[in-house]
Amino acid sequence: MKKKSTEVWVGVFVVVGIFLLILMTLKIGEFQVGEKIGYPLHIYFDTAAGLEPNSQVRIAGVRLGEVEKVMLESGKAKVKFRIPSDVVLYKDAKAYLKSEGFLGEKYIEITPGTPANPKVE
Repeated sequence: MKKKSTEVWVGVFVVVGIFLLILMTLKIGEFQVGEKIGYPLHIYFDTAAGLEPNSQVRIAGVRLGEVEKVMLESGKAKVKFRIPSDVVLYKDAKAYLKSEGFLGEKYIEITPGTPANPKVE
């Protein structure tokens, strides 16, 4: 009977270990189940060289979103991204394509604009 008890505990340990491994993998990969949070926006650039899906979107230097899709539309690069609902951008907001360091990855930097202008819908 002692051997049966040991086998049960080993089985429980293995199941808990697999569950924790799956949980940590999803957490590290920032896996999201359900509807995405925030509202979608898009920007047109003359070139989006080096910009890929999941690239960062920063507002005033703070990472608040990520690029969802980069596509070609009417000869320009159309970049679709999503930012949180509580972030307000105004009509005079500006977006820049920047890179971290000399060989770093590309990201979008947005200046939110001034409250005197209407909000972006």
